[in-house]
Amino acid sequence: MKKDELLTVFPTPVQIYKYENNTEKELKYIESVEWIQQIQSNNFTSKETYLTKHKLLKNITSFFKECIDDYCNTIINSDQRLVITQCWGNKNLKGSSHHEHTHPNSIISGVFYLRQDSKLPPIQFSKNNQHGMKLNPRSYNNNNAATFLLPCIAGELILFPSSLRHSVPINQSDKERISLSFNTFSIDILGSIENLTHLDLKSLINENYINEKGNNEYG
Repeated sequence: MKKDELLTVFPTPVQIYKYENNTEKELKYIESVEWIQQIQSNNFTSKETYLTKHKLLKNITSFFKECIDDYCNTIINSDQRLVITQCWGNKNLKGSSHHEHTHPNSIISGVFYLRQDSKLPPIQFSKNNQHGMKLNPRSYNNNNAATFLLPCIAGELILFPSSLRHSVPINQSDKERISLSFNTFSIDILGSIENLTHLDLKSLINENYINEKGNNEYG
């Protein structure tokens, strides 16, 4: 039997970036914000969900934007610009977890680790297109696994498609896991008129504003 090339069709791009500066000031600030406990998963999220607007997070926000641009340019191969829409803090204490979920109304999502080590639970990605039947593999690899655990350390940023399902296993250590999450959306025109997929939010907003003022081309 002659075996030819194995093709990985439609891979899911999950990119890790490393922040090389110290994050003690940012961590101290995030620890000081007000937290809300989530009943469904017993973890905590920050009450503030637009954290990248704060001056104390200016440096890592610039880092996020640089990484988002790189992801679009080198992985998606697109010139379209994405901006951060919301950014919030996550805190996992002992016994807490984060249920499996996706991020609606977002194109690329990110997780940045402020406090994370090998004893704390990693992020877990789950395959979106599960089949009803499957064989029992001798061992798991990227071709047959239904989930993928990605260990990370403090100072690392993970960017991934917002539609990719992910979760965080139960924290069985005595340490806190603290991270920042964010969503993104395009500020450019999406799709095309010819394919009936055209979306120009700026024009829609401007047109609606003019219509509300009663000053439009239709009188």
